[in-house]
Amino acid sequence: ALGKMYHGHSVRAKMLQSPRILREWSVIQDFSIRPAQAKDVAAIASLLTQLNAGEGYAIISEQEAIAHALFDEAREVNLQALVALRAGEIAGVLLYYVGYDTLSASVGFHLADMVVHESHRRQGVGRALMRELASTAQVENKSWVSLTAMKDNVEAQAFYASLGMTQVNVDFFAMGKVALVQM
Repeated sequence: ALGKMYHGHSVRAKMLQSPRILREWSVIQDFSIRPAQAKDVAAIASLLTQLNAGEGYAIISEQEAIAHALFDEAREVNLQALVALRAGEIAGVLLYYVGYDTLSASVGFHLADMVVHESHRRQGVGRALMRELASTAQVENKSWVSLTAMKDNVEAQAFYASLGMTQVNVDFFAMGKVALVQM
């Protein structure tokens, strides 16, 4: 179903092993979803830099690092990306990778980041990206989709809940390079 056009139709998602039909969503303009290509790297970097700024980080996403993570044969993680195109421009991007859940002994996709350009928000782009990820998960026999959202990003939390995703009561911990060295 990759590359399919979306024109305000019902959207289905199988997320967290709980399929649910989502509400009708009207799309103001036509757009398409496809896997990212090397020519998309600059636009993806720009969108990720916008996401970083929106989360309070003054970090510029480097094109070389994104190109390596998505397309280099020697990459450490098989990061994948879907892009939403509207009028020939990238309106949004969704980055994901395969994960394993030990509790359910199942494989699924973890959504690393999703960002829709401000001028294309609330027009169905994010929903279509998530629908394509759900469709890809089903085709590839994956059992779930997971993600993390910033605690203060209530809009994102409401969006994911509207897709039928369930909030899991966990606290997320991370260890960066400095802490790794100190271990």
